[in-house]
Amino acid sequence: MIIQDVFKVLYSPLKAFEKLAKAPDVKGPAFILLVTLLASFGVQYINSSKTLLQTEQEGDAYVPISATDIFSGRIVVVLTETAFRFFLNWLIYGAVFLLVLKLFRAKEGPWHHLFIIIGYTLIVAAVFSILNAIIVSTFPEIRLDFEVWNGALEGDEEMLKRMIQTYEDTWGSLFVYQLIPYFSIIIATWTAALGAIAIHFLREVSWNRALIITAIVSAISLLLSGPLAF
Repeated sequence: MIIQDVFKVLYSPLKAFEKLAKAPDVKGPAFILLVTLLASFGVQYINSSKTLLQTEQEGDAYVPISATDIFSGRIVVVLTETAFRFFLNWLIYGAVFLLVLKLFRAKEGPWHHLFIIIGYTLIVAAVFSILNAIIVSTFPEIRLDFEVWNGALEGDEEMLKRMIQTYEDTWGSLFVYQLIPYFSIIIATWTAALGAIAIHFLREVSWNRALIITAIVSAISLLLSGPLAF
């Protein structure tokens, strides 16, 4: 039932939030966190599988990063950062909503209900992470020389630029790769729309006020999350 409620937010948000407003369940955001972590793992694994690394001196064979100890060490850091960002975004979005709703003198209600129902909007970012993994899986392999990889890890700016340029030269011309930067705009817009629907049903805010409140919340959250994010 919880899984159905979570995905119903995507394809039938009006019915989903009308139901959730009556009985917010924290198991929904918890499931979304799990989906987010699995999607993050998938993105990292596929990206690492597409990147072939010359692990020793020049002339040795190239191997996927996913098959090296580098991946096992890196994935722990990535998943930790993903979980941190999830809770940070949830905290900021929920707190700003709570503040702005008070300023607009909207209907009062338990603050934890607001945080829970806002947590459901984070499913949008999780879905786009899955989409990102699928897209990257279609990309060609990239080969990185030992000198470039090792230099980038040691903080050599020139080697880091060369590594980034290698990715751009290999994937940059792909049309679908050029679309990825626009995902953030779609995610922000879709999440905001869900937020407006959520507070409309939870706090009985009119649609016009819900849209205005959500626009203000999104702008403030963007300003706050930028400096705090990794």
